[in-house]
This record gives sequence, C-alpha cells and structure tokens, in this order.
Amino acid sequence: MAVYLGNRLVLANGVAGTSLANGHAETHAAGGGDELTPQSIGAAPASHTHEEYATKPVAMTLSLPRSGWTEYTYTCVQTIGVSGMRSSKYAIVGPAPIDWGVYTEANVRCGVQGYNSLTFSADKLPTSDIQVNVLMWG
Repeated sequence: MAVYLGNRLVLANGVAGTSLANGHAETHAAGGGDELTPQSIGAAPASHTHEEYATKPVAMTLSLPRSGWTEYTYTCVQTIGVSGMRSSKYAIVGPAPIDWGVYTEANVRCGVQGYNSLTFSADKLPTSDIQVNVLMWG
C-alpha cells in the first residue's frame, strides 16, 4: 500500500510488511507543509532562560538575641520575623560559623516556618546572641 500527500509519495510498504517513510520528515522541516517548532511540541525555545520558571534563592543572616527567648520548663522558644517566609517555601537554616558553639551547646533548631516568621527552640537558654544563616526559595 502506498500513501500520497498530494502527488508526493510519503509512505510505501517495505519488505516483509515493514513501512518506510519517504519524505515524511521533510513536511515537518522548516518551510515544510506541516513545520514543527519547539513551541508546537511543548519544548522551550532555544533562547529561553530559567528566570521565568524558578525563583532565585534568597540568603540572609538573622539574629536570635539572647533576650528574645521565652523560657519554659524543658525548652526555650523564639519567633523572629523573616520577610517572605511561608510554610510552603524551602529553607535551610544554620548558625553562622562564629556562633556554632553557642548554637549547638543549647541545641537550637528551627522547628516552624510560618507566614513571615521562623520559630526556633532550644533545650536551654543560649549564653549569648546567635547569628543564623537562612537560605530560602520556592
């Protein structure tokens, strides 16, 4: 069996029932009757950037002042304001290298991401103010 597009043969029976495409790809090439572009098949254009697809991470250094902790029987808690933070965002939080000892000695950790806030808890009151680094995206 042969298939024609206009007067042009585009498909012919091959050997043992296989089909051979004759000229079919040319119809999809630039200037062909059924030209394919990256956009027409859902691909990004060659000149695209990823700026429009993903937000850039935001890095910041925040302070956990010693006076800002609320002490309870078995823990201490402090909530600080972080512009743009949401519970759905991704965040990596850790102490500034200079405050590593104070941070780990009190077992400080960030446990809650809220609307424009981060809440930290500690097993005991830290001995001084702590600087924390935050990387936020999403």
